[in-house]
Amino acid sequence: MASEFATFTDPVDPELFLWCSNVYSAAAHLTTPVENPENRPVMEIEGSVYSFSDLPINRGMLAVMKELRDRGVSESERMSFGARIMHFGEVLQSKKLRKFMKEGDEPGALMVSEALIRACATARMSVIRNRIRFDISDVARIAERLTKEEEGRGAI
Repeated sequence: MASEFATFTDPVDPELFLWCSNVYSAAAHLTTPVENPENRPVMEIEGSVYSFSDLPINRGMLAVMKELRDRGVSESERMSFGARIMHFGEVLQSKKLRKFMKEGDEPGALMVSEALIRACATARMSVIRNRIRFDISDVARIAERLTKEEEGRGAI
């Protein structure tokens, strides 16, 4: 049963994942110009045309997928990037990972360590009852290692 999700849980390049998370955020929050998803038909069935609603998640994911296609990233890799980005919210809700986050300057803003974002590119993911999840302990372990490496280079 888990095999149908196998490519969705494959690790991806950490630097490209960090870049994609920034593309996602900029498109989702409209800090960069993006096409309204409602203006682009996705499919037509029996004379009815369907498109995505203009929601932050749709704007963000469409922007990421476009950028990855433009870079020649394979479909299976794009699916892995997409799954990891879509499930990043559970990482932000984890109490175990709070030390990699702090309140931003604006109300409701959250600053997230780049080490935590990069960790999400390679951390294990599991499929339990057809739901994909990050292995939070693995995310924490990798983020801790990356943070120590950054501090060792003098980059914090």
